[in-house]
Amino acid sequence: GISYRRARLVLFRDYVRSGCGDAEGGMGPFYCPADERVYIDLVFYDELKKRFGAPGDFAQAYVIAHEIGHHLQNVLGIERKVRLAQQQNPRAANQLSVLMELQADCFAGVWAKSTSQRGYLEAGDVEEAMRAAAAVGDDSIAEMTGSRVRPEKFTHGSSAQRKE
Repeated sequence: GISYRRARLVLFRDYVRSGCGDAEGGMGPFYCPADERVYIDLVFYDELKKRFGAPGDFAQAYVIAHEIGHHLQNVLGIERKVRLAQQQNPRAANQLSVLMELQADCFAGVWAKSTSQRGYLEAGDVEEAMRAAAAVGDDSIAEMTGSRVRPEKFTHGSSAQRKE
């Protein structure tokens, strides 16, 4: 019973002004509920390929699908409810953030499945997306930067959770 509003896609490198504030290249992709736009930082795609070892067009498509997952959360009212729950219980803020990120990954997986069923995937596409999901897990990022892996500080989930 909810009307779907299409999100707009904004590609940027170096700098962009969004309804959620200014963003610089290197900060990564994000969804802004204020203007219902998905912002894709092209520097992040370079990093995904070179630094994170997750090249490929479907790795990039997974990132967009994940951000569109956040748009779905906004349209469905999930994002608002989670933000309210985080304000009411700040101790659970990270855990709630992880759950919201994993749900966006789940929505991306639903899209990937439908894309496969329509015959649009090429050999290796799913593996590209899985490598990207694993690469951006909080544990993988911590290990890559030489930081201690601290699950209580996670905001997006572990590599295993994101792949699941």
